[in-house]
Amino acid sequence: MPKINYTEEDLEDHNGMGAVIKDDKGQILVQEHVKYGFWTLPVGKAKKDSDVKEGLKKELLEECGINAVKFREIAKRDYYYTRNKRKVLVMVHLFEIEKYEGIIENREPEKHRKQLFMGLKEIVKLPYLSDITLFYLETLGIKRKAKLK
Repeated sequence: MPKINYTEEDLEDHNGMGAVIKDDKGQILVQEHVKYGFWTLPVGKAKKDSDVKEGLKKELLEECGINAVKFREIAKRDYYYTRNKRKVLVMVHLFEIEKYEGIIENREPEKHRKQLFMGLKEIVKLPYLSDITLFYLETLGIKRKAKLK
C-alpha cells in the first residue's frame, strides 16, 4: 500500500460519520476513495466536540450534493489508529439516511474515483472496504476482512 499523506486534521481525535443511503431498489451508495484505496459508504469527519448530525448534513451536501432531511443513528463505535506514530481516536457514528432532497452526484472526484449504488452482495465482494463499511456490514450480521485476497 502506498504511503498515505495525512493532514493535520487526520492526526487529531475526531468524530467520523458514515451514511447508509439507499436508492429505490435498495442498493447502497458506495465510493471508491482515492487517498486510502478502499470502497466506503459516504463518510466525513467533524471535530471531537462538534455536533455529529450537523457534520453529517454538511458532509453529504459537500460530497454528494444532497440535503439529509430525515436520518437516524444506527450504531456507534470507537476506533484507534496509528498515523505518523500518533494514536488517533475516531468516534464513528453510523447513520441511515431515510429521506433526502437533491440529486446524488460525485462532487469530490479528486477524493472519490467512483460513486455508485451497489447491492449488498456486490459490496461484500469488493476487494478492499473501509472500517466504517465493515462496521455497517457487521450490523447486518455479515463479517469479512477489510481486504480480500
